[in-house]
Amino acid sequence: MKVRLFVVFLFLVGAVPAFSEVSISQHEDCFRIEIDGKLFTEWQMKAWSVPYLYPVIGPNGENITRNYPMKKGVEGESQDHPHHRSIRFSHRDINGASFWSPDTSPKDRQARIDLVEVKKMESGPVGELIFVNSWKINGEEILSETVRLRFEPLPNREVLMDYDTTLTATGGDATFGDNKDGGMGMRVASTMVVKGHKTKQPGKGTIINSEGNKNTDAWGKRAKWADYSGPGPSGKTVGIAMFDHPENFRHPVHWHARDYGLMTANRFGTGHFEKKQGAKMGDGDYTIKKGETLPLRHRFFFHHGDAAAAGVADQYKVYISGR
Repeated sequence: MKVRLFVVFLFLVGAVPAFSEVSISQHEDCFRIEIDGKLFTEWQMKAWSVPYLYPVIGPNGENITRNYPMKKGVEGESQDHPHHRSIRFSHRDINGASFWSPDTSPKDRQARIDLVEVKKMESGPVGELIFVNSWKINGEEILSETVRLRFEPLPNREVLMDYDTTLTATGGDATFGDNKDGGMGMRVASTMVVKGHKTKQPGKGTIINSEGNKNTDAWGKRAKWADYSGPGPSGKTVGIAMFDHPENFRHPVHWHARDYGLMTANRFGTGHFEKKQGAKMGDGDYTIKKGETLPLRHRFFFHHGDAAAAGVADQYKVYISGR
């Protein structure tokens, strides 16, 4: 009897999932985020004139955002749009400067984002990183940005990541021009795409949003969340869901979702996205007055399987419940 009880005890202990540990460390060129001693992502702040998260290691242990242009020559990768760098928040037209594609910004409107201050860097079962960036045009600050990144490991190596940004106009009014290129965005691994960029060869990926719009039909549509899933480098299906918080400005947001791997939550492109409904260019313009702020909250869900298998809709309900 004692032996049988001991066996049951061992079974129950083994059935209890071990808690994961998030470790955040600051280095000269990046913040490094590890989960259980293994790399999850890095916030690259010196590699380019604007920062981004790269790589992003999915639940199968592989990078699930595109490597190009950070790592060139990866077999099968599309080498278009070098400004589509993994995961980042940006916009093409802020007072005439392009933070979306800073290499193409006008010479008299050069865009740059620099780290100013680290406010919080906390490791543990849930990791949290809060820091302040300076958005500059020709070296003069136009926006102060407070970024909050929160990392919550889930069972089976899935991860929730909150990416919150609060923008404060510090150098005068900051106007976000009506443009389709911008917002909270990501470029998924080329193995996950719906179609090739120029070849248009069918891929095995799927875009789906909260309203049921799928693949190319999801472009420009308003939705509470959108998901991009497909086979990772090893062939096993993984996905990245992005959630738009209901308190965000112009929620539910428009989605600049492309079948070749790009997906952004863009709330400043009404003239592009609703042209067929009678919208005019400029309808998406928005100005943050000097001294005022614009807070935006998003959550990423890195998961196994497609949106249905991963329960993306249920995870969104958890998100908006405040958990």
